[in-house]
Amino acid sequence: MDAHDIDPPVAAWLVSETGLAHLASVTADLDGGADTLAVGSRLRTSGIDPHRAAALVGAAVTRRRARDRWPDADRLVFTRAGLEQASDPAVSRWRARRLADAPHLEDRAAGCGGDSLALAAAGASVTAIDADEGRLILLRHNAVARGLTVDTVVADALVHPPPATGPVHADPGRRVDGRRVRRLSEHRPSVPALLDHLASVREGPGVAVVLGPGVDLADPDLPADAELEFVQVGWQLVEAVVWTGALRQSGVRATATVLDRDASVDRPTATRTGGARGERLRSGPIGSVLLEVAPAAVRARLHDDIGAEVGAHRIADRRALLTAPDDPGPSPWYRRRVVEAVLPARADAVRRHLAASDDRPYELVLHGLDTDLAAFRRGLRGLRSGPGGRRIELVRTDDGAVAIVTTDPT
Repeated sequence: MDAHDIDPPVAAWLVSETGLAHLASVTADLDGGADTLAVGSRLRTSGIDPHRAAALVGAAVTRRRARDRWPDADRLVFTRAGLEQASDPAVSRWRARRLADAPHLEDRAAGCGGDSLALAAAGASVTAIDADEGRLILLRHNAVARGLTVDTVVADALVHPPPATGPVHADPGRRVDGRRVRRLSEHRPSVPALLDHLASVREGPGVAVVLGPGVDLADPDLPADAELEFVQVGWQLVEAVVWTGALRQSGVRATATVLDRDASVDRPTATRTGGARGERLRSGPIGSVLLEVAPAAVRARLHDDIGAEVGAHRIADRRALLTAPDDPGPSPWYRRRVVEAVLPARADAVRRHLAASDDRPYELVLHGLDTDLAAFRRGLRGLRSGPGGRRIELVRTDDGAVAIVTTDPT
């Protein structure tokens, strides 16, 4: 996480009565179609300090971006980097359920406070810790805006002493140079360093560390006694969480959770756990249905168990895409596609098939095949592309590449 995302004096002015009034005005201008550069220039011309003007425009842009996930975004203040780091509110609420019973807990690398707010709203007494004083100023404002109380401490997550009691929640930076990190050691601060620093808490009250969604169960820095939960909202995999100590579910190594953003955290769309990995599904011929397993379940390596439950098998040894001889019916754990045809993975073969059918649009989807999609589309000249029709699944199987034409189940 950046050491100085926003200077404390600028942050304090931004959440002052004057700053908030300017922020509301700038947001309204952008809502009306005003250009950000023109708005920034107007603010500076009016006598507002350039740093304050930049902070206003940045906060207004961020507020508008936040509206699709934060219903009360117009009462809150984030920096652009702070919002990018913030978890989806539905996921924060889900994660808070394991921590809410603690009499007191710390939220390290707290940023602008998305997780701190969810933890406090769930009933926990929270101390938010971050090295960026400016972000903590915004966090305090956001807490007050929601009628919550959150204590704050300006400190480095790897330097501040571990708490004497209570669990620790931490949300290290999940991007480096604009890219999502995959290894625990690449997070900022480093997850293994953070867990070592919190060793006295890790095996007792427990530590919860939020990770990027691309981490792997086989990561060498993942403690052997930890649970790794993968969480998706709708069909999008959004994050993973390491749970240790008393926060871990007994005997569980991996968890997959599917959330609806608007659903109660007490009733997720679906959640399932696994210990040691079960028997690997065999690969076999393409059946009448393709099953695309939920990404959280794939990352948690639970897709073989899901396939075995419905009589499916892998389409290829190294693919998580499953196929079944009969339609197993709907489930939150997979999306079904009815197989219409299996063709050579060539544009001319696909074009002949589609041209002889109705004029529904098509979509192209790759499954482990290194193909130039733009060139493949050119080979389908004259045919209409777009959602709502057929999907051309370009798949590398154990016997070579194929194009599977699929449709939605009726």
